[in-house]
Amino acid sequence: MQLIIQGKNVEITDRLREYVEKKVGKLDRYLPTIDEARMELSTARARSAGDRQVAQLTVRSKGTILRAEEKTSDIFNSIDAVMDKMYRQIAR
Repeated sequence: MQLIIQGKNVEITDRLREYVEKKVGKLDRYLPTIDEARMELSTARARSAGDRQVAQLTVRSKGTILRAEEKTSDIFNSIDAVMDKMYRQIAR
């Protein structure tokens, strides 16, 4: 599985990169045919301070594309929430 991590208005630190690699690496257990996983992290402007950190995950697996997006006030919470959404999609 190839993992691509992109940041828009967010600096991808080593801690953040390791956290994403650890979380996305667990997807192989549920869907072993993953070819590519793309995590896009960004900061969005919002009226409420609670919805600023955005995590988008796109997974490609043998012709199937799964995508999930979450917005929270903390980037790590956004990553956790987007992973939960992806697990639910894979289970379906």
